[in-house]
Amino acid sequence: MRKLVSAIVSCLLGPDRAEKITIFAGDVVPRKKPDPAIYLLAATTLEVDPSSCVVVEDSNIGLSAAKAAGMKCIVTKSGYTADEDFVIADAVFDCIGDPPEGRFDLEFCANLLQKQFVS
Repeated sequence: MRKLVSAIVSCLLGPDRAEKITIFAGDVVPRKKPDPAIYLLAATTLEVDPSSCVVVEDSNIGLSAAKAAGMKCIVTKSGYTADEDFVIADAVFDCIGDPPEGRFDLEFCANLLQKQFVS
């Protein structure tokens, strides 16, 4: 899985940019989502506190894993998951894209993280 994702990222961003990105695929941990292992591995490897991470997911299983890791989670619905319950998500979007469909950017993520310190 990691090789496949790496190839896609390299194709989309070019090899120079892609080599600066750390990819965490589900096949590098023994337990799959909803276990938080993949997200905890990412936080540990990047040496960041899980509470300072924002995860983008498209399913309730992924959302549950992110929240169990202590991370904020933005959900983007897909045709397969549109009817799932995302009540514990920090934000839910019908899609990622240009307005009016809805979109988020780094500023949105920063504001989402800032909420935890203000609350």
